[in-house]
Amino acid sequence: MTEAKAREKGEIVVAKISFDSTTRAIIDGRTTGFCKLIVDRRTRQVLGCHIVGERAVEIAQLVSIVIAARMQVDDLSRGPLSFPTYAGVIGRLAASATRQLNLMVKWEANQAAL
Repeated sequence: MTEAKAREKGEIVVAKISFDSTTRAIIDGRTTGFCKLIVDRRTRQVLGCHIVGERAVEIAQLVSIVIAARMQVDDLSRGPLSFPTYAGVIGRLAASATRQLNLMVKWEANQAAL
């Protein structure tokens, strides 16, 4: 869902990051672009994502699963993502959106163990 469409439906939170501040993009010398995550303030569900830049398709695959699963952004922010990867930007955006929602999220590596 686009940011404009999401705003028509209700209150949203938007987290955005430029690729020039992400480790993988810096390592690869491909710092042009950004990623933006759109979250419903009431339900905390991810509604959409805009990606411009390197590895956009790989990042979009992760977000499409999150949207299809109706995952809440604070749950996404707890997920262990590989570092340094382009898709790891989604974890940073989820953490940013979670802070904007004033939610306290404690992440521990052992929570990810099955």
